[in-house]
Amino acid sequence: MSLALHGHHILVIATLAFATAVLLPSWYTSPNDQIQRNVFDICTINPYSCRWTLLPTSDNITIRTSKDFIDYLVNLDFPISVFPILVASTAIACAGISLIGLLFGSWYIQRYSDDIGSKWILILTTICVFLSFVLSCGVWAIMLTTNLHQNDTNIKTVRLEDFGFSLWINIGASGAYFYSFLIYLITACKHC
Repeated sequence: MSLALHGHHILVIATLAFATAVLLPSWYTSPNDQIQRNVFDICTINPYSCRWTLLPTSDNITIRTSKDFIDYLVNLDFPISVFPILVASTAIACAGISLIGLLFGSWYIQRYSDDIGSKWILILTTICVFLSFVLSCGVWAIMLTTNLHQNDTNIKTVRLEDFGFSLWINIGASGAYFYSFLIYLITACKHC
């Protein structure tokens, strides 16, 4: 029981760190300080304007129905325009699965017993934590990769000094997810 409780505490910390990293705006600033890229928006510093990554950036595209949005997605300049949509949806999926893992972990701790139902809840919690780890790694890996494929920064190398503290918080959250996964895996092996 104490291992599951420890894993649950680490999962709470990882979830809060990941949510903080995704919502804070300091992910990447171009070397010439003109473009700042975040998970959900891309901003130009001079003049200051931001565009949301999940909607079209062209003024001549009007989206009124879901069919218009699907047509927009089909006609994207792949892979350049897909990276921002991919990183935003991966971040949303990671946060959702992490919250589901917290729910399962709380349920397991609340009903702790040796019946088969508790073991299945523990296994589902372990799976959710593993998926959260993979998706959180996906978010920072895509953010690193995105900057090589964008034409707005005119750079061909990734410089770590251009990335802000949000990237490093997310990498720390990935480490906490992995640690929580190991704790839950040990607990599952011990009780199953």
